[in-house]
Amino acid sequence: MECSVVDMYETDSFESFILKIDHTFAEERVLNDKGKLDYHVLKPVLFEMPTYEFIKTGEVLGKCLSFADQYKK
Repeated sequence: MECSVVDMYETDSFESFILKIDHTFAEERVLNDKGKLDYHVLKPVLFEMPTYEFIKTGEVLGKCLSFADQYKK
């Protein structure tokens, strides 16, 4: 990913940067047949603040709105 800094906020313990994503790059093996990221293959890692933990992704919980019927009145 290629980013440019839009703004910066300083605190007592560290600096926070607001970035604009200018370009993204990916190996072809993680792209689907339409050239979009396939998250089932890529399985991105998230960084969570303030716990400073890396979190593994990849498990499908369900399709969008697939749970809606159980909440209808």
